Amino acid sequence: MAVDVLTWEDSERLRVGETVFHVLDEFALSGTPEAGEFVVFKSRPLIETYAALIAERRPERILELGFWGGGSTVLLAELARPAKLVAIDLKPLDEVRARVAAHAERRDFGAVIRTFGEVDQADRSRIAQIVEEEFEGHAPDLVIDDCSHLYEPTRASFNELFPRLSPRGTYLIEDWDWAHNPLDSEYPEGLFPDEVPLTRLFFEIQLAIPSVPGLIESISIDRQAAVITRGEAEIDPKDFEIASCANRRGRSLLAPP
Repeated sequence: MAVDVLTWEDSERLRVGETVFHVLDEFALSGTPEAGEFVVFKSRPLIETYAALIAERRPERILELGFWGGGSTVLLAELARPAKLVAIDLKPLDEVRARVAAHAERRDFGAVIRTFGEVDQADRSRIAQIVEEEFEGHAPDLVIDDCSHLYEPTRASFNELFPRLSPRGTYLIEDWDWAHNPLDSEYPEGLFPDEVPLTRLFFEIQLAIPSVPGLIESISIDRQAAVITRGEAEIDPKDFEIASCANRRGRSLLAPP
């Protein structure tokens, strides 16, 4: 695993280049990060997965869905040094966006990062507009969804963005396991009992691999994230619906959402 770009000062403090990151699994931080420091709410194994993936695939254009405190956006910029990195979030996050922009200027990639607040990941027309304008007709190489973690909005983003990926581009979806707590847990059915588990989307993706040759090269899943690799088939995003990319027999394996 190519993680030599990561310098772990301790279990919760990471340095990439000149930037320090506080790495936490939960939304809890004592004190305020100093200037030039950011918080990343991801586990060490997931961060190392990102480092290895970026080292292997070298994405030039990255789209991040959900950036909250901005730490993940800065981390991606430091790891990939892409030509363009666009991040969106449902909340305005004006102060976060200003802090990310100021840091990017200090690190000489101010023109690389663009952040947008008040963007719903389920708003396909707005997502399409941002991609077309910000990437200037080029296909993104990497999309990271760390946004709602809910089936319907996540599927909407996937339907719009996956066809737009470059051939062998990567689509990564985090935190899918919220409906599947350990069997001996106090709440084995997981969170959000009235919501469709995000797992359904991965079943639909798996069924599409043989059903639409060339669309999806592979899907790899661990507990924290799914990594989907784009095939080389040309797909029009205007008409794309992953839930329809299986024959009747395949769809019969899935309960109604």
